[in-house]
Formats: sequence, structure tokens, C-alpha cells
Amino acid sequence: MSKVVPAYPYKLPELNSYAAEILTKLLSGAHITNAEMMEYMDCPHAGSVMSKIRVKFNWQPYLKQKSQTAVSGVGKATYEYLYWFDPADIMILKANDPRLQMFIDHHTKSK
Repeated sequence: MSKVVPAYPYKLPELNSYAAEILTKLLSGAHITNAEMMEYMDCPHAGSVMSKIRVKFNWQPYLKQKSQTAVSGVGKATYEYLYWFDPADIMILKANDPRLQMFIDHHTKSK
């Protein structure tokens, strides 16, 4: 008899990738902007990484975002996005998918 594996509507990114590191922060309850992602991950293409999380890995239904004013690196007024997951969604996701805590633990154990 074969074991039935539940199908989840989202995918987890490859371990130790930019997308995995950012998703880990979000699943840990962080609110993060593109600028913070660039600094935190030393990642020059944070917007494209977030796009992968939203579209390729299908986290869009859970991801919250809002535009806010900011100051660019050259001192100009600009806008940036703030991203987060609702804490209640995180709790439900973790309760229904045991892979998520293992994923988070993998990316936070050495930090």
C-alpha cells in the first residue's frame, strides 16, 4: 500500500537559495522591504526573488504587501514595498504542513 502525500498549493524554493532565505524570514513573522532584502541577503535582485516567491512558488495567496514611501540610496523620495504573512496564516500553514518548520529550522540553525 502506498502512502498518500498531501498536495500543497505552494512549493518550497531550493534550500540555501535567496528565495528560501527570504521565505524563511517571512514564515518567521518578519515584515521585510525590498531594500532590507537587498541588505540582509546581499541580493541585488530582491524584486525578482519576491516575484519568484509569489508566482513560481505560488505564495501569492498568503503574501501581504503594501507600498510605502522611502528615501533612495541617492536621497530621492521613492516608494518601496513591505511584505509579510499574516501571523494567523503562518500558524495555520505550520499546523497543516510539517515541512515548513523543518524548512525554517534548516535556514535558521546556523544564524
